[in-house]
Amino acid sequence: MTAKHTNIQWLDTLRTLAIVGVVIIHVSSPLVNMTYGKNLHFWWIGNVVDSAVRFAVPLFLMLSGATLLGKEYKLSEFYKRRFTRVLIPFLFWMVAYWVYRWLLLYPKIQPHDLQGIVQWATNLFLLEGVSKHFWYIYMILFLYLFVPFLGKALQKLNLSVISWVLLVWVVLTFACKSIPLNMYSWSGDYGSKLLGYVLYSGYMVLGYYLLKLPVCTAKTRFAAALVFLLTVAVSAFFTYLFSKNNHKLDLTMYSYLGVNTIIQSIAIFMLVKDLTFENRHLYQTFETVSKYSYGIYLVHIIIISIMFDHGIYWGIAHPLISLPVITLMVLVCSFAIIYVFRILPGGKRVTG
Repeated sequence: MTAKHTNIQWLDTLRTLAIVGVVIIHVSSPLVNMTYGKNLHFWWIGNVVDSAVRFAVPLFLMLSGATLLGKEYKLSEFYKRRFTRVLIPFLFWMVAYWVYRWLLLYPKIQPHDLQGIVQWATNLFLLEGVSKHFWYIYMILFLYLFVPFLGKALQKLNLSVISWVLLVWVVLTFACKSIPLNMYSWSGDYGSKLLGYVLYSGYMVLGYYLLKLPVCTAKTRFAAALVFLLTVAVSAFFTYLFSKNNHKLDLTMYSYLGVNTIIQSIAIFMLVKDLTFENRHLYQTFETVSKYSYGIYLVHIIIISIMFDHGIYWGIAHPLISLPVITLMVLVCSFAIIYVFRILPGGKRVTG
């Protein structure tokens, strides 16, 4: 194994865990929402599974912080590289989702003239952001604007000072937990959206900070594993308790900006940090999935939607069977689509 592979292997592993976690969230969330108050046994399965992957989106941000912050950039080159890699695939798939959403409309309400189509597409963008999972892309594009400047600022701070900055961030996220954040639509409430972006940026600083910590030992990993399991239990239990007390499904503990989720994200990062695999096939799998992760993120919601429309969802079998099977199906189908695009002329430009 080359030195380069040894250095980046654990980053690929974390990125693979992040994209798999995102898919699991979107596969399992219907189970949590559809079975609450109807089938407590099934609901608990979905609740525990969902509680175990709250780290997924934060982990993507932490990886961006770990790999991008603390470096010197020529602004024009940084913006050209990052925005070309993220924005072009995003615009391509946004159009694809627009077309897909149009095809789902009943023929009688489908706009067919240019003006009607433009108005419908604009309203969809303003009200829903075309597809809800695109909220992360809007945010990361915004955060990229400040990465070079944030990186320079962090270079001037030692780890002790950064730890205090992170503590203030955690307190701030807790203080703002009751403020509704508009992360999906573009119809007003821009202050709320900006606040959300600022709060999420803390995960990038957290990733940079954890990267700078000493190499993880076996004891560190064991402690991280215990903390991770504890956060899963806390999230699942209090989701049940809050829902029971409020007489309705309460997903407060699922918040990506919740303290429990922050702790879980730290635990999974430290569990994998500096971890290497001697099995070449296992590492190559993580490396490949990591390389395709952005494309998988962009396309997977269409796959889930098509499968759901054809009756392929958690209800096809016991959730302990259906959730992993459907997750694997979504990942394989998404991977296959991105793989085909990447071998076509110009395909790499629209897959990230």
